[in-house]
Amino acid sequence: MNDPAGPARPDGHHPAPGPGAPYGAAAHDPYVRVRGAREHNLRAVDVDIPRDALVVFTGVSGSGKSSLAFGTVYAEAQRRYFESVAPYARRLIHQVGAPKVEEITGLPPAVALEQRRSAPTSRSSVGTVTTLSNSLRMLYSRAGDYPDGAPRLDSDAFSPNTAAGACPECHGLGRVHEVTEDSLVPDGSLTIREGAIAAWPGAWQGKNLRDILAALDYDIDRPWRELPRADRDWILFTDEQPVVTVHPVRDAGRIQRPYQGTYMSARRYVLHTFADSQSATLRARVQRYLVSGACPACRGRR
Repeated sequence: MNDPAGPARPDGHHPAPGPGAPYGAAAHDPYVRVRGAREHNLRAVDVDIPRDALVVFTGVSGSGKSSLAFGTVYAEAQRRYFESVAPYARRLIHQVGAPKVEEITGLPPAVALEQRRSAPTSRSSVGTVTTLSNSLRMLYSRAGDYPDGAPRLDSDAFSPNTAAGACPECHGLGRVHEVTEDSLVPDGSLTIREGAIAAWPGAWQGKNLRDILAALDYDIDRPWRELPRADRDWILFTDEQPVVTVHPVRDAGRIQRPYQGTYMSARRYVLHTFADSQSATLRARVQRYLVSGACPACRGRR
């Protein structure tokens, strides 16, 4: 079978490409050719890896798969790329260091995904996982002409994951989460005491909020739909947090001590819990009461 890279030198290595060849390889070479890889546990490994194909390295743990794929091939691709970018841009790119290898030819630019299983968030994308977005941001900030009098933008201005670039309305998420009366109170025939405000927490916290409303002279024993509109809106959506003295009603024989209770509307509770709670269970519970849609300010562009 003819070698697509052309005749080899007597030592078995293929000659380096001539001037004008793309990224250190002859344009017609369909292989990435690694010679003398000595990264970590590799011992002068020579291998030809097909280009434009899905290639899998297999082997037992510790056999050198990662050393070859990440520590050698990807590291050399990144090293060559670094030689072409300005020092300003290098700070945006994670550096892995130059590999221990005699020669690699036929090597195109490359990106790498971490081997560990990650927990993607709503901000994750192919660009952020591979860090390609960093290079793209730098390109946007440097390419083209700025209008007269317009200040030059830093690369952070082109990222929805930074304060400088994120939409101020949705904070770079592209979607906004809100609540409605229907989402917070699915059954208007119930009273507040019977649990009409389904989005409220259970157990003592929910009872505390009901007791505070009673102390504020709201009728918690009247069906929700029969309450005045102004009362319903305040109970669900107010940003006020009044502090009142609560006299709890307990079973006979139990000690009843008054305490100072702070009111939190159903909307405030749901949004606060969804944004700040460290409990995945609590966040999943309150998410059921959220209504999600594209951000009206950026139209989902983040």
